[in-house]
Amino acid sequence: MEVGLLRFLGLVGVVVGLSACAMPRPGGFYRGVDVAGARPGQVLRVRPFGAAPAGATATLVIYASTGLGGAIVPVSGVIYVPRGPAPPGGRDVIAWAHPTTGVAAGCAPSLGNRVFDSLDEGASIPGLRRFLRAGDIVTATDYEGLGVAGVHPYLIGDAEAADLIDSVRAARALPGADASRNYGVWGHSQGAQAALFAGQDAAAYAPGLHLVGVAAAAPPTDLGAELRKPTSDSGRVLVSYVYATWSRWYHVPMTSVVAPAAVALVRRAADRCINSVGQYVLAQRAGAALKRVFLAHDPMVTRPWPRLFHENSPGYAPAGAPVLLTQGTADDTVYPRYTDAFDRRACALGDRVDYLKLKGVGHVFAGYRSAKLVAAWFAGRFAGAAAPDTCPRSVTVKG
Repeated sequence: MEVGLLRFLGLVGVVVGLSACAMPRPGGFYRGVDVAGARPGQVLRVRPFGAAPAGATATLVIYASTGLGGAIVPVSGVIYVPRGPAPPGGRDVIAWAHPTTGVAAGCAPSLGNRVFDSLDEGASIPGLRRFLRAGDIVTATDYEGLGVAGVHPYLIGDAEAADLIDSVRAARALPGADASRNYGVWGHSQGAQAALFAGQDAAAYAPGLHLVGVAAAAPPTDLGAELRKPTSDSGRVLVSYVYATWSRWYHVPMTSVVAPAAVALVRRAADRCINSVGQYVLAQRAGAALKRVFLAHDPMVTRPWPRLFHENSPGYAPAGAPVLLTQGTADDTVYPRYTDAFDRRACALGDRVDYLKLKGVGHVFAGYRSAKLVAAWFAGRFAGAAAPDTCPRSVTVKG
């Protein structure tokens, strides 16, 4: 999956303000969490989270979710709740799934990594203020392993989906939130893949909740093709994230595809977050080091990698709810042809898909340029209106 993301992050870091090169380390709130006897979605710890938009509260939580092999694991995140009385039936919930920030514990968005603060009225979640003004709760999972220690399931669809759905359960368990059982999932890039898997898994994983829709901006949907041959420093960093985490998650030797001489370099790259200009520089250096030596074998002809790539590519099971799919026409990270192919698969399965192409928009801005569309689309889903359906075509809109 080729990435102009890191190049952009360097520019944004200059605009927002230079950040220290060292990534933040999770403090005591994130450590030593006991999950014995916990149920998925159970809130384990809470404390106020300082960055809340006007008219809302923000709470940092650690909640239980489902990890590898069905094990219960702790996951951190933030829950935003509008102030004032809830409507009859409770507040509907938007579960936000963030794009790639890294795979190490210090890469959690809740630690204050907010490169994009200037892009959405000071919010790092596209559409956050729109959702809160509409009376919706917004959950923002860190995913497993990015705040609380553990193996981050980077682009591992079912695990990301569990973290995302359980953030909704956590909102329902949070005192004073008054969350309804109705929710939508919304994500960008890595988060869009997570959102699509949440849709596929929702009915089986959380039958007591009601998923009204899935919004996905620039989702990786063909991991084998998109991750096979990284040719840029930034692309090599993201592929390093995959091999460093998947080798641990699936217990597959990294050297089944990675050259032995590159293993230490891959691990070094996987220690780098991509949330600030300082982190960007270090990540780029790690990616450049892999230009000399990286993959020794083609993952698409080396077991079990083809199967793993396929299992973590969405669109081969029913979507579980109406889908809003947005894709920038100028995206050189997730190329439009892959999203086009996903749309065709989803339509062939009988899913209801509203596929909008954002003219001239690249990868990094896809989530923010979609935010207004996404907020309006979810308002319709929560109101019970029929979802638009562009199958078997797409519609190009102004980016």
